[in-house]
Amino acid sequence: MTLPLVILIMTIAIGAMSLQSAKLQLINVAAMVASAVARGEPAELIDQLVATAGEQVAFELEELEDSICVKLSVATPIAGMEIGFLELAEKQCARASGQ
Repeated sequence: MTLPLVILIMTIAIGAMSLQSAKLQLINVAAMVASAVARGEPAELIDQLVATAGEQVAFELEELEDSICVKLSVATPIAGMEIGFLELAEKQCARASGQ
């Protein structure tokens, strides 16, 4: 009786660590993309940076008064299985260069 419970708890813990890892990757990539856009880097480089976050990452760009904000979001399977999806999103901003 206790072995299935231990396996369930371990599965939940591993799934939570996996989601946290994916979230940290989104934070890092969103910050790099925001900085690159603010510096005026070419679109090809921006696309390559976004692709490092995964295959099906949604990309939104928002230009504010003195900064550029980038929002990346991705649907991640819950517990590594396609029983449901959880949307992870991250928004990072960088000060616009040349203004």
